[in-house]
Amino acid sequence: MDLIKESRLSPEEIYQGIQKLEIVYIQLTKEKENPQLIFESLNSTGLDLTQADLIRNYLLMGQAYDRQEMLYNKYWIKLEKLLPDVMISDFIRDYLTLKTGIIPNKDKVYNSFKDYYQRLANYDAEGFLDELTTYGEYYSWFKYCNSPNEKINCRLSQLQRLKSTIVYPFLLNIFEDCYMYHHIDTNMIYKTLDVILSYVMRRLLCEMPTNALNKVFASMVKDITRYSDKVLCDRVASVLAGKKGRAIFPDDTMVKEKLLLRDSYKFPHIKYVLEQIERRQGKEVVSFDELTIEHIMPQTLTTKWKIDLGKKATEIYDKYVHCIGNLTLTGYNPEMSNDSFEEKKRVYKESNIYISKMISGVETWGEMEIIKRSEWLIKEICSIWECPDVINLNDSNVDTRTEFDITDEVDVTGRTPCEIEICGGTIPVDSWRSFLKNICMQMYEYDAQIFRSLIRHKDFKGRSKRIIDNTADNMRVPQKIAEGIYLEMNLSANEALNYAKLVIEKYEGMENECSYKLKPIS
Repeated sequence: MDLIKESRLSPEEIYQGIQKLEIVYIQLTKEKENPQLIFESLNSTGLDLTQADLIRNYLLMGQAYDRQEMLYNKYWIKLEKLLPDVMISDFIRDYLTLKTGIIPNKDKVYNSFKDYYQRLANYDAEGFLDELTTYGEYYSWFKYCNSPNEKINCRLSQLQRLKSTIVYPFLLNIFEDCYMYHHIDTNMIYKTLDVILSYVMRRLLCEMPTNALNKVFASMVKDITRYSDKVLCDRVASVLAGKKGRAIFPDDTMVKEKLLLRDSYKFPHIKYVLEQIERRQGKEVVSFDELTIEHIMPQTLTTKWKIDLGKKATEIYDKYVHCIGNLTLTGYNPEMSNDSFEEKKRVYKESNIYISKMISGVETWGEMEIIKRSEWLIKEICSIWECPDVINLNDSNVDTRTEFDITDEVDVTGRTPCEIEICGGTIPVDSWRSFLKNICMQMYEYDAQIFRSLIRHKDFKGRSKRIIDNTADNMRVPQKIAEGIYLEMNLSANEALNYAKLVIEKYEGMENECSYKLKPIS
């Protein structure tokens, strides 16, 4: 099997290099020595292999030579044609997230793969590679927006533009349901993608953290099983409707409150948003490539603009210059620059861009006009990235959920925990003291050095006494975690939860692998 990649060296340089090579013979001294482990050890000091390289070698090296050739040519080459090398590692990471519900660290995909593969009972290397190449084709559709359905490709393109790759593990599942098992049709896929796009865009518009979504889509396959009586798009909407805190689905009110005053000019996707609003008008086909963002009231407040805005010119400028109502699309940004509104109106009137042309019908441009246009644009945004009915109807102030990510913001006063899920395992608990103790015990076992560093960490100083200390002398209800490490247990429900969160935050990536359940409200 020829795995040597094309060289850029000259024949003379290659020849000189070959003369310096020495053959190293590896002799297995014991029958049970594993050639794969020896290969990994040798490579640890040589050129870095990608996670995908390690996985490929793991699957092939234990096979007879002829079978290696067959597996490589039939499956792995097909995968390489679908996806470039670096992307294969990302794909397998998302594949493992789908299969395990846990997001592997990028530099530990190979280790996560080995753990998963060794637990498989009904797959040999060929069966696994066959499935992997099938999923790899779906993944290539996500990356290149070239599925067999154009409506789906349009939505995949939007996900690409929003850089929303965290949804890919869930998409692998629904594409398999459609194209492999035919449980759903393509119409249901793009309806589901519309719900996901609305969720992602609304959160971006409201400046909500994107890392909160990792766990949302890693567990989506499991979460939608709670709504088996609904069609897929409604099941996804129902799961997202239940999210609170950092993972909430912003409704129309939240979007409007945020967009009326936020600095939309610095929003990375503002041009895309305005393009989509323009497309919605359906007045004329426009080429957006050469267009730029135009400030109607300019970024430099000239004397003429100060006069036109009146006594509150500076106040209006500071408050509204970058808000969405003061932004539009134009191909003449440099030419207009700081022109007066009267001069700009003449350009807007001749524009073939509807959202700019409509401005020419306004007599003056000031605070009221900017607010009115902002409200119109926001209404269009809420129509394009629609909020599902299940969310608009979910107006109860009482949070009745029982399952939470550790990062969720929730008031647990009067609630009782019943289970912690961490690193793929579950731990039953019956109180917040038990909750905090078990989190700390698990994290100490995971990395004792990190946990010992918390003894003097400022986050655990407490209001009157340390929460984590090397002595129990000043604690009212101490709990020994390990030798020389004690935990104060005399805490309220919310204090216990928040200190557990602080502990989890000290372990990079662990916030994506910890969730918990509460007893239902009776």
